[in-house]
Amino acid sequence: MQIMFSAMLAFGFTGCVGTKQPDDADAKVFLRPAQGDIIAVQDMVSPDGRYVCTVFGEIFYDTTGYRRHIYLRHTGEQRGFPGNVYVVEVGDDVEVSWSSPTNLSVRLSYESPSFRQALPANTNIAGVTVEFSKLIR
Repeated sequence: MQIMFSAMLAFGFTGCVGTKQPDDADAKVFLRPAQGDIIAVQDMVSPDGRYVCTVFGEIFYDTTGYRRHIYLRHTGEQRGFPGNVYVVEVGDDVEVSWSSPTNLSVRLSYESPSFRQALPANTNIAGVTVEFSKLIR
């Protein structure tokens, strides 16, 4: 009797183990693309016309909204991906403006006070000083 119970238990457990390997169609359902579609592109040319700061959205067509990228480059260069200045997460807010021909102001606010992030350090990209501050509404 004990041998029969052990055999039934062993067969029962082996029946629970799946052997189906996911095919390509199954895998594609769960994989998020490396880059979403680019939307809401706004170019801001520096006062002297030498630089362009672009703020653009990256959307995956879900219900959460979309990230915004900030990309800074010399006039005539192609915009890259991802943003080389900052990537604004879904729900956070940003305002970008030129304060002089070589100074870019990036003001950030975060959606939830309990998840506030430290502001990025001021930096220099392509000869432009980028200054980060809190966006007060």
